[in-house]
Amino acid sequence: MSNSGEIRLVDLTKKFGDTDAVKDINLTIPHGSYCCLLGPSGCGKTTILRMIAGHETPTSGEITIGDTSVVGLPPVQRGTAMMFQSYALFPHLSIRDNVAFYLKMRGVGKDERRKRADEMLERVQLAHLRDRMPAQLSGGQQQRVALARSLITNPRVLLLDEPLSALDEFLRLQMRVELKTLQAELGITFVHVTHTQPEAIALADMVVVMDTGRIDQAASAREIYNSPATPYVARFMGAQNVLTGAVEGIEDGIARLKSARGETFEIPRQNVTPAIGEEMSFSVRRDYIAIRKRSDIETEAAANAVFGTVDSIEYQGNFVKVSLQVPGMDTFVANVPDHDYFVEPIGPGDAVAAKWDKQHAHVLDRVDTGVPEPYAAR
Repeated sequence: MSNSGEIRLVDLTKKFGDTDAVKDINLTIPHGSYCCLLGPSGCGKTTILRMIAGHETPTSGEITIGDTSVVGLPPVQRGTAMMFQSYALFPHLSIRDNVAFYLKMRGVGKDERRKRADEMLERVQLAHLRDRMPAQLSGGQQQRVALARSLITNPRVLLLDEPLSALDEFLRLQMRVELKTLQAELGITFVHVTHTQPEAIALADMVVVMDTGRIDQAASAREIYNSPATPYVARFMGAQNVLTGAVEGIEDGIARLKSARGETFEIPRQNVTPAIGEEMSFSVRRDYIAIRKRSDIETEAAANAVFGTVDSIEYQGNFVKVSLQVPGMDTFVANVPDHDYFVEPIGPGDAVAAKWDKQHAHVLDRVDTGVPEPYAAR
């Protein structure tokens, strides 16, 4: 068995009865990368993690780690370790003995396993607490113990199932930094399941966005955030507005669209050659939207603008989240810098125009169906 932690999933499917929890997944996770499986509850991400770990058996398809097919192998032979959401620490064992537990199960002598446990506790900055019991630790400390216990067998792959969900906001931010630092130091593959978009963006070299058992997009965090492939990804990541129009004309690399509501949009073609009349969907980042009161707009015929009323205002510190009611749209949001917003504040019920530059429009691979996305980040 090689030391590579590269994971390859080929045509991977898992059924529970007549339901496809995971359907025809094809994915390669490079050795030494930090990969986040991201999506709402029930999308299949934890099922994938459990199949990699050996806690679920695929209905069909292949899983390889390094150069070895692991389908059918018990978890202990896969070179993986799993850190569970609940931490699953033994309440009757000291911190040191919790960390050393897996070594004991493998027949490692007492002196050797305690030595290695102390070294791992030193790495997670808990050596001074090695004789305490789990109930005497904070949530963040318990998580570090669970992490140390998972890593003590020197796995090629560490699998993390919602590892930060039980922590408060301050500890989550702290542990994000510690996880990323530890992964870089160890150089092994981390596969981290989460439903939290900022967590995935902050941690991952590779983000895999899932929806109902399928992968919608797998790419770097920056690409997922700035260049979503589909309307679902654009909405789920919470940073983009999605708009659709029919092509009226193309000139100098710019496609001119007309929406069903009558707005005119101009977007770069971006290697797409649409036909006249063809529908196209595109996204615009929330922080690229400028908001002005309607009385300040000379004409509603201007390109790249939608018109509506302010639904809600949320102050976020460095920006103000302005949510609009636009006829025929599920939601439209602008993140306005606070120094711009307070020059001319607006409030609920105000009639406004939301405008953007055509260069900030990103063409999507799929036309939006117009059906509201129940899991879209707000």
